[in-house]
Amino acid sequence: MKNNKLTAYVLSMAALSLSTLVAAQEPTRAITNVTGDLYTVQNDAHNTVFLVTPEGIILTDPISTDFSVWLKAELAERYDVPVRYVLYSHYHDDHASGGDVFADTATFVGHENMLPNLAREAGNEIFAEVRAPDVTYSDRMTVTLGGKTVDMIHALPSHSDDSSIIRFNDEETIFVVDFVNVRRIPFQNFGGGPVAPWIVANKHLQATVDYAIVAPGHGPVGEKSDVDDSTQYLEDLLAAVTAGIAAGQNLEEMQQSILMEDYADWIQYDAWREMNVQGTYQGLMDN
Repeated sequence: MKNNKLTAYVLSMAALSLSTLVAAQEPTRAITNVTGDLYTVQNDAHNTVFLVTPEGIILTDPISTDFSVWLKAELAERYDVPVRYVLYSHYHDDHASGGDVFADTATFVGHENMLPNLAREAGNEIFAEVRAPDVTYSDRMTVTLGGKTVDMIHALPSHSDDSSIIRFNDEETIFVVDFVNVRRIPFQNFGGGPVAPWIVANKHLQATVDYAIVAPGHGPVGEKSDVDDSTQYLEDLLAAVTAGIAAGQNLEEMQQSILMEDYADWIQYDAWREMNVQGTYQGLMDN
């Protein structure tokens, strides 16, 4: 009898542990209206957007196959039109994967540099679910559907050389990924590249694109002024690391002294500040 009770207890604990693990692994997903018929979709730390028109849906990054399967079902339940366009922000797998889910109805559009970038990654498993664009552009193109227009504008090289600024014209909203942030510090060490091109790309965006709302690939929706603030963060960080090098500090000393306190309430400050310093330092020392 005791053995039976013990076995039952062990099995119940195992079932509880499994259910807890499954619950912990469930992604956080939500669809939120931005303005008009434009919506942002959260998939854990990643975001994409879609615009509903009478003739179909214009979607940006598909993010992943699992997410796209979920999103396709959500869109089918909510709207009576299919996804007609998938507009890529850039080629990186964590944003561009999963497009095949929409291939039965959609045309895929990206910057022309996506093609050589994806060709270079041929055989790399993490890019296996990235569908190449059907249509590419060089500097700028306009997608028209259901009386709505969306501009794709090539951003200056920074996080990647194929980044697109995707502007939903009637909504005065842009979708931009990774090189632009809203009240969030950049990811880790900038990929080890220099920070100066990020500043140039952000300033070019601010000077050349008219918009009111920014929907980034990570973090909250914001306003144009938020991008100015993010650019200021980059400039302050670059100036502080440059001064640290001139003063003879090593990387560890700078990671302890460059606190960027004006931005302490920004998302990922505690997790990535030191890595931001490291990436800025590496970019300066490698050039």
